[in-house]
Amino acid sequence: MNRLTIYPQLRVRLAGGDESLEQLVRLLEQVEACGTLQGASRVLGLSYRNAWGQLKQAEQSLGAPLLETTRGRGAVLTECSRRLILGEKRLLARLGPLLVTMASELQQELDEAAADPTPQLRVFASHGMAVAALVEFAMRAALPLGISYRGSMEAVAALARNECEMASFHMPLGDLAEPVLARYSALIKGRPYMLADVALRSLGLIVARGNPHGIRSFDDLPGSALRFANREHGSGTRIIFDLLLARTGHDPASILGVDTVELTHAAVAAYIASGKADAGLGIAASAAAFDLDFLPIVTERYGLIFPAEGMANANITALLGVMQSAEYQRAVQAIPGYSCNDTGRVTPLADAFTERPD
Repeated sequence: MNRLTIYPQLRVRLAGGDESLEQLVRLLEQVEACGTLQGASRVLGLSYRNAWGQLKQAEQSLGAPLLETTRGRGAVLTECSRRLILGEKRLLARLGPLLVTMASELQQELDEAAADPTPQLRVFASHGMAVAALVEFAMRAALPLGISYRGSMEAVAALARNECEMASFHMPLGDLAEPVLARYSALIKGRPYMLADVALRSLGLIVARGNPHGIRSFDDLPGSALRFANREHGSGTRIIFDLLLARTGHDPASILGVDTVELTHAAVAAYIASGKADAGLGIAASAAAFDLDFLPIVTERYGLIFPAEGMANANITALLGVMQSAEYQRAVQAIPGYSCNDTGRVTPLADAFTERPD
């Protein structure tokens, strides 16, 4: 079981040494939610004097005001405060999955050094909210799971090389399914696999709140001045991007920012929320997490595949039991843009895409 965690943290350099900004960011978030510093300090269990002191010290360290106070209107965050909160969210979105992977790899090394005979269930998967929730539920069940977040093509290729026991496999429903399936199938020929459904999720364009540029569809992007936040080559989302672009008949260079790469849906959303891009391809859940607008394009079927003989693997059976639990399925259904209609269903991969699921 993965017992290690690695957490990224914003720090400010002071004369007496670095200081974490984590508590300050929590305080600013509560000021925004409560409307007053007094209310925020009460929620966090701080005295008003303590909270005020933290703010004044931080303002001196950062060289900018963090709150605007007006008689009768409480407290309002400054632009600096908003940027600080969003900066931490970007940090977590960009580095969080990489650090989870690193912690899992280090845990395995420590287990080997301690001669721990418990075999890990190695899962290579593209990052998403349902799979992140699955990892959390597996940890609660003390399942010895090691998660490594990878691009979809890389994950499937690693499974074919027996470097993991399960890999993510997500497919768009509709006319994009066949060309995407062909890319995956080339990596896993000659061996029967099973598909365990995790969720259906909505994939589309993430744009700024209010859609200020009036973007209507993917076709509005090529040849425009709209700045795009892309995903890395080998990711399932990048494959869909390439296919959507091919439909327009335009060259990749026709999209401004085509080489601006983020490694997760959340990181794409954070980049747009920061005003550094106008649009990006991602899931509805990430748009909602950053209070952005979302223009749906396709529905994806996200699952985990494993060799057919893995049905005899006790750890895989246990993970399937987690997926089939009512508690996990409720958690999936609560994620914006996700559906748990088929969560936990296990199908031979050869039969899984012969018809569209209900």
